[in-house]
Amino acid sequence: MTSLRSATMGAALGLGWSLLPAPGWGQTVTLAELQGATVHFEAVHRERFIRGGQMRSGEIHTSGEVRIGPGDAITTSVGNTFVSEHGSRAGPTGSGTFTLNKPAKNRAGDDLVWLFSDGSLVRLRVHGGGGSGGQKLTLAFTRGADGLHCAFSMPFAREVGGGDIRKGSAIDGVPIEILSWQPAGSSCRVTK
Repeated sequence: MTSLRSATMGAALGLGWSLLPAPGWGQTVTLAELQGATVHFEAVHRERFIRGGQMRSGEIHTSGEVRIGPGDAITTSVGNTFVSEHGSRAGPTGSGTFTLNKPAKNRAGDDLVWLFSDGSLVRLRVHGGGGSGGQKLTLAFTRGADGLHCAFSMPFAREVGGGDIRKGSAIDGVPIEILSWQPAGSSCRVTK
C-alpha cells in the first residue's frame, strides 16, 4: 500500500465528528440534518493529459448526484463527458452505495472512502490499477434563510514519489497521465 493510500485511509478512519443539532445560521451543518437529502452537482474542468503518448486537451463535464442516508449510507451516480475541438464523448455512469468511514473499491479498482466532517461530505480516492495520485471530491454545506446550500470541488493530488497523476480515463478506462486540471465552473444544490 503506498504512503498516500496509507495516510488517506488512516486519516479517514481517524476522523470523528459531532452530530449535535445546529439549528442556527453560521453553525456547522450536521449529518443528521442531511438525512434523506440528495445533492445534485455539475462541474466543468479544463484538462491537459497524455494518452497513448500524445498530449491532448479539452473539458471534462461532470454531472452527478449523491443521496445521503439512511444512516451512514451514501449512494452515488456520476457521469463524465469529454469535450474537445473533435467533438464530445460520454463515459459510462458510475454508481454505487458506500458506507461513511468504511474504505471500499470502485469498479475501476480505485480505493476510496466517504467522510463527513465540519459540515462537508468528502470522498477521498486513490487511483488503483497501476495509477498514481488521487482525488478529493468535496460537497461543503451551509445553511441559509431558504434552506441548505452546497459548494462542489474536485481537485487531484499527487502521490509523494509517484510523479504525475496517472489513472484510467473517466470516459473509457484507457490509461492517461494528468498534466493539468483547472476548474472552469460548478453548481451544487440540495433537495429533500
